[in-house]
This record gives sequence, C-alpha cells and structure tokens, in this order.
Amino acid sequence: MRSFLALALVLSACGHSTPPAPPPVPVAPPFALPRAAEARSYAALDTGPTRITVLLATTRRSVSSDRPGERYGPDDGDSLQFAAVSVNVPSYRARGTGELPRPGTLRDNALTYRPDPQKDFFVTSTIPVDSARFVQRLSADLALSRSRDLLVFVHGYNVSFEDAAVRAAQVVADLNFDGSVLLFSWPSAASVTAYVRDQQSARNAGYQLLRVLRNHAVAAQPDRLSLLAHSMGAEVAGKALTLTSPADPTPHLNQIVLAAPDVDARVFKREILPRLATHAEHITLYASSDDDALRASRLVNGAGRLGLGGDSLVVVDGMDTIDASRVTADVLGHTLFGNQGFLADLAVLLADGKSPAERRLLPAKKDGLTFYRFRGDRR
Repeated sequence: MRSFLALALVLSACGHSTPPAPPPVPVAPPFALPRAAEARSYAALDTGPTRITVLLATTRRSVSSDRPGERYGPDDGDSLQFAAVSVNVPSYRARGTGELPRPGTLRDNALTYRPDPQKDFFVTSTIPVDSARFVQRLSADLALSRSRDLLVFVHGYNVSFEDAAVRAAQVVADLNFDGSVLLFSWPSAASVTAYVRDQQSARNAGYQLLRVLRNHAVAAQPDRLSLLAHSMGAEVAGKALTLTSPADPTPHLNQIVLAAPDVDARVFKREILPRLATHAEHITLYASSDDDALRASRLVNGAGRLGLGGDSLVVVDGMDTIDASRVTADVLGHTLFGNQGFLADLAVLLADGKSPAERRLLPAKKDGLTFYRFRGDRR
C-alpha cells in the first residue's frame, strides 16, 4: 500500500496527473424558421382592393350554402373545424381607416346579393382543411411575414361567421399588422335578442379555444403569440385560460388585449386576472364610460362589466388600463375597431410592446394606481 502511494506521488510530481476533461462538443444553433426579408405590405390598398387570408378555427356547425360567408352557421358543432378564409378588402380610396363597408341590406336576397369588390368587405372563399393542414397553412402564412407574429382574434356577441371574418381582416389591414391572424369563431346566434344564449355559448367555447392555443397556434411556431378578445369574446378567453393547470402545458402569450370586455368585473379581478397573469407578458384593458352595450349588459346581469369606465373603471396591479371614453366608437360606443386613434395605439402595442407611458396617452390616477387616457377625438 505504501509503495502504491509513493508511486502516485512520484507520477504526480512528474506531471502525470489526471488529464483535463475534453471541451464540450459545440451545439448547432436551432434551425432558423422561414420568414420574409421585409415586413408584410398592405400598400396595394392605396390603389385598389386586395384579399387577405384569415385562418379560421371554429366551433360553429358547417352548413350548405352557395355563399362562402355563410358556410358556418349559428349552431354549436361541439367540435373544432378549420378553414382558410379569403376576405375582399376595399382600398383606402373607397373607405377611411377603420371603416367597414358591407353589401347593402338586400344581401340576404340571393337574387340581388352583388357585393362590389371596389367598395365592400366580404368573404370570397372558404376552404375547409383538416387539423394538420391547418397548422401547415398557418406556418406557411407566418413565413410570409418578417416578425412571425400570430394574433388570435376572438369576436363578441351578435356576430355571424362572415361578420367575424371581415372584422378580423379589417383589423389586421388597418393595423398594418406584420404577421398572421387566426380567427376563433364561436357560435354566436348573430341576433340582438339572443344575449343569454350567446353568453352560454361563449363560456362553452373556452375549452376549444384552449385546444387551439395549445395544439395549433403553438405548433405553427410563431415568434410571438398574442390574443385579442372583443366584448363577449373575453368570456371565451377568460374561460380558456382558467381551465389550465400547473401540470398541463400552457401557451405563453406576449399580449392579452381585452377590448370592451363583457365579463363580470368582480369575477375577473378575483378569478380570471390571476390566471391570465401566469400566461402573458402584458395584459391591456380598453374600457369606456360611453359604452351603451355594456350598460345594457350590466342591467341584464346585475353586475358591473369589466369594459365600463367612469366610476366603475377597473384599475389593478398586473394590468394596463386604458380609458377610451374620449375616442369615437360605433353608435353604441362599444366597437372601437373603427377608430383611428385606437387602431394606432393597438398597432404600437402589438408590434413593439411599448408600455402606455411610452405611447401617446395621458396618465391619470385612481385609488393611487395609474391608468391612461386617450387624448381624444374632435367632437
């Protein structure tokens, strides 16, 4: 034993120590995802109409119709269906930014329905695809953008399939959005008198929206994934993200934007916001005190709505609140997507992720917390 120790000491003194570990094998960088060299351009709209592709995931039941905009109806199919939808977008020579001209009131008459490509928004084709092909189409569309941003748009109450599709196309065109849009269309009855029915349908659709986010949106490998929910669409989004659990894979969202959300403000603060905060880098609320639709909803539900401003404006930690009372919306004060100031602010938020303090907004205080106001339109 002594001789063995002595030999070890001699070898150590002669420089025969244990050789150093080999350097780590360099790891090749991940494969670069395909993308365009330049941002997606909507310059064609300066001179003439163009067509925008909206990738559709829907729980509406498909129906037989000669019109592409009526291929999905108001009934719940209780399963996901997918399609590539082409929308005609008229040029800025025929409309202003935010305007959404549609064919006239005779559009329900098959003999007189004649949409004008130069003046009208309308669905030109609806091509159903299976789940795998849908992800392929989404991936291919992302490759046409420089940013590879994916915006998931969830519409609100009293909206048909075609209403939702043309609104999604109008928003991405007027935002000059460099990315792809995925429309999640739930089975709204598209009727003013079907509010309670729509509310239940919205809640039922949350599970399927979560499936789309987890399984399809993520599979397309966007660089950034954002969610824009309007009105009762916030019920769908809130339900989806409160169904997650720590054990389940959950999608990471860059931005969650709630525009005039028609959800119970108390339930949102207590149950929904804590779950949203675990999935998103930023959450933004656009609210207004001039929203007659949400005033009516408050009467029907007997509870304050998250999208109402004024004394009931919700300002809490973990969410940026923007008071949009000073900007002009639709006749009910509920749909802001036609307002240029709102669209400009939303465009900066989605493209650059700038905080409200870095955008053209005015800071204000409520209960010691900061929220922001638009500077306002000319009245």
